[in-house]
Amino acid sequence: MHSMKNTFPVIKAFLDTNVLVDFLIDSRPGHLAALEVFHLAYSHYIEVAVSTQSILDASYICGRVPGYSMDFFRKSMLYLLNQTNSGYIDTFDLKTGLEDPFAAIEDNAQLAFAYHQCCDIVITNDKEMLSRKVPGPMQVMSPEVFVNNCRA
Repeated sequence: MHSMKNTFPVIKAFLDTNVLVDFLIDSRPGHLAALEVFHLAYSHYIEVAVSTQSILDASYICGRVPGYSMDFFRKSMLYLLNQTNSGYIDTFDLKTGLEDPFAAIEDNAQLAFAYHQCCDIVITNDKEMLSRKVPGPMQVMSPEVFVNNCRA
């Protein structure tokens, strides 16, 4: 891990489901970048928000990996919940997701949740979400780009 110096106010970042899964499954290509994002969070360099929907979706994905330890998943997510801001996608976020003409309703609802959590950044590996325009000043970026920006 490279040394990073925080000279700015703490950034609030929403972590998309795929970043959680990359963190939890070390064989995924995005694992190292997700580890760095979590290191920044646990070092209080950034404040993290996650939706309960992301944790539930991650449990489903991890549970389908042969030999994956759901005990590890439970312990990791309980620790995450104690260290971050978590919340549920409420009816308003879901309505926003359904009303948005963009096809990915789940992504729409996650972005609405991130916006209502006052997140500065959405961190995701979802190519469609990375190409989306989001309400300013919120930005969407990959874990790699985010970590590189923190190093700059």
